[in-house]
Amino acid sequence: MPALAVPGALSGLLAGGVPLRRRVRDAAAVLVPAALVVALAYLPYALTSGASVLGYLSGYLDEEGYASSGGTRYALLRLLLPDAAAPAAALAVLAVTALLVLRRADPDRPWQGALVVTGVAFLAFTPGYPWYALLVVALVALDGRWEWLGVPLAGAAAYLGIQQDVGTVAYALAAIAVVTGAVVRRSRS
Repeated sequence: MPALAVPGALSGLLAGGVPLRRRVRDAAAVLVPAALVVALAYLPYALTSGASVLGYLSGYLDEEGYASSGGTRYALLRLLLPDAAAPAAALAVLAVTALLVLRRADPDRPWQGALVVTGVAFLAFTPGYPWYALLVVALVALDGRWEWLGVPLAGAAAYLGIQQDVGTVAYALAAIAVVTGAVVRRSRS
């Protein structure tokens, strides 16, 4: 989850007019310490686990419906696309969003780009656990775009929902709130 904030930390890095030397320096200032922290925190586990270092990740992805063509993951994309196309579409949406943040987001407000990438990831992948979205809550607190709080609420609805469609409806309402908030903010500026 924290990796979703990296494009925000690099906001505007690929904007036109930014010299290559500055791009490399700024990217290194974010990526080198992040890689060191991950490596140092994960190294003891990797050394003791050996080949099983990824643990239950593939089983988890399958169990949660990310690896199959059915289930409740990618719920919004499945409304528009065939089930089999939804995983690739979710990755494409996330990649395009990250690229836009790297090109156009305000480097003086990196939390804003991090909120957009993280929030869009949740809307694209529609996880069923609300605690995953705590990063969204923290980024909303920094940025003040309260319309994004619908995303963690949608995760809670999906988790607590008795019917499968409850999560889909909740994520759809969250997406509508985000788009509405963006339109209102843009019209005010």
